[in-house]
Amino acid sequence: MTSDSPADGRRAHDEILANFIAQNANNKARIVELRRYATAGFAKVFDLTPVLLNVNDPEMPGYIDDPATPCGVKFIDRQLWRPKGERVRVPATEPAARPVVESLFLIGSSGSVGHNASSDLDYWVCYDPESLSAREFELLLQKLRAISAWALNANGTEAHFYTVNTDDLLKGRVSRHSGAEAEGEVAPRLLLEELYRTLLYVAGRPPVWQGLPLSVSESDYGGLSREIISRTEGAYIDLGFPAPPSPQELLAEALWLARKSEDDPFKGIIKMATLLDYVESGPERPLLCHQVKEAIFKADPAALPVDPYVMTIERVVAYGAGSLTPEQLDLLRTSAVMKIMGPAISQPGLLTSPDSPKRQILDKWIVGWGWEHARLSRLFHYKHWPERERLHLGGELLNMLASIYIRIAQHLLQHHPGEINPQEEELAPLAARLLSRMGGLESTVETLPYQIHQSSISRCLILRRNRELQRWELHTADDGDWYPTLDNLIYAHPRAARVGAWLIHNRLYEPGTVLVMQNDPEETDAYLRHGLDDLLDSLIKAFPPFELTHADLEQLWSPGGQGTVFLALNLELPVERCDELRTADVILRTGWGEMRHYCIQVGDQERKADQYLTIVQNVVRETGLRPLTPVFAIPPAPEMQKAATNLKAALAASGKRVRSDKKSKIDLGSAPRPAEPSPAAEPDAPRHFKDTQ
Repeated sequence: MTSDSPADGRRAHDEILANFIAQNANNKARIVELRRYATAGFAKVFDLTPVLLNVNDPEMPGYIDDPATPCGVKFIDRQLWRPKGERVRVPATEPAARPVVESLFLIGSSGSVGHNASSDLDYWVCYDPESLSAREFELLLQKLRAISAWALNANGTEAHFYTVNTDDLLKGRVSRHSGAEAEGEVAPRLLLEELYRTLLYVAGRPPVWQGLPLSVSESDYGGLSREIISRTEGAYIDLGFPAPPSPQELLAEALWLARKSEDDPFKGIIKMATLLDYVESGPERPLLCHQVKEAIFKADPAALPVDPYVMTIERVVAYGAGSLTPEQLDLLRTSAVMKIMGPAISQPGLLTSPDSPKRQILDKWIVGWGWEHARLSRLFHYKHWPERERLHLGGELLNMLASIYIRIAQHLLQHHPGEINPQEEELAPLAARLLSRMGGLESTVETLPYQIHQSSISRCLILRRNRELQRWELHTADDGDWYPTLDNLIYAHPRAARVGAWLIHNRLYEPGTVLVMQNDPEETDAYLRHGLDDLLDSLIKAFPPFELTHADLEQLWSPGGQGTVFLALNLELPVERCDELRTADVILRTGWGEMRHYCIQVGDQERKADQYLTIVQNVVRETGLRPLTPVFAIPPAPEMQKAATNLKAALAASGKRVRSDKKSKIDLGSAPRPAEPSPAAEPDAPRHFKDTQ
């Protein structure tokens, strides 16, 4: 290593060696923590994965029946971590003479207090692209998929493998392969920062950056890393320097996090608030990976491991104390607690034992925040909350996430106007997904805040008419309890069509769903009583599950981009009163996946032509003048059959007229624009249960 004198060179060498020793000690301590929280299946997959990648043995999982299948992990013979006293079977097959895996790392919460019984294994498999042909690379992907299948099917553990081209990584790119998620394509520097911050070394070549002094700058990094790798005969790998992200990357990451938060809202809020810290503090704010690295170098060996999850949360909560509203700060703290708890709720010892790191950190936090232990206990029983309360919390988190995203975007637009492009093709589907969840218009059919609710809500449901409040109410019927209460109320709206659209939009009405309509003696003759199943089945056909792809970008921002318009005529009127058209419930889906519903009242108009014109004008305006494919749900009454026929003809005629002459006499108005999310609802009126008149 270059230096001014031999003594300086020795000191620099000794410092770097001490740094690598500190990193190795911390890595071992984190593996101890991994085993503390790991299930038996998780630990088995962790132990055997390096071995399975090192060989292609027909007697072992992950075998691919092709002699060209690449395998081999560099330096695995001296670097494989194994639990004391456990023997890992040595494969009969000899290890590859030319190892293809440069390095094997875990990224994420493994080995930290954020690691819990539901955690998965997110591996980075680093490879040299020059060592693999296209066919060999495809065989490697097959092997990784086979190991993933074994991990899930035989051990109940999700293991994801992300193949990382080291050449691309050094050029600031992380490419997507075999369906892997695209975060690295839109935010490669932030992904590299997360790797360096949370990295758990498994096998292969450790990153050279981990041992470099804190004072090394980006300009000095390249030469120094090459020198160390050369002097150690390739024992380390160069993954690049963790530089501050560009404004465009920060915007892309905000959209990406908004998408990923659907899977884990508590982690999503923490990561979005961390990004807000980066954006508003500016490049002078040290990256978290540098702070974690400094803490490892300075740590007392008896105090290891340095926990990157704890450091991240404590930094972002401290930032939030001065930059978020009291309500948002409270939600951020709640998210931190929920993320640390995880499914340890089903493993109480991980939280109640005085020696548990999780319990110790939670006790430290709640004392510092001034929380009562009763509040922690309530969060501990989150899985037993009424679904209505969980939906309420989910709605508040979604509002906060959208608010922070808007704040990030506005800051970047104000301070970096020429450096960001919100319309970038890679970002469009992410922006559309966020818009579809935010809603904001009165007509927007509410989306479940997060995917956890889709799986947790009972598929035994009660629909009843609350005559006092003049609305339809949807209740869950858990454990055979078919009595509707406020606790099991999950949705309410004055129009039954909106309730049906909500069920379909959120994929809650599916094969196996039991939906019971409670009888109201005064309304037993309403069409809805006889046609509810038909209504829901028609909605399912009209609106199959929505998946946005890059092929849909041409119609992405169309209010009526999906082309189907659902009309339900006189839906809630008794059959004998269907001799005149009175109401039309309209349901449609926008190009970005938002579902809309509104009811058109035409009962006070005497002329049928005026009724038809009113409906047509509203429909054409809401669909953005696109060609229509109307679907009708009507009561079995002759007059309604005639009305449906006339409306269908009128819609077809108006569509042709609009397309041929934009100056049509029909007042088409302007297509509605997606609105910003409404503010968080009051506790006694959660956003997802408010009536929309």
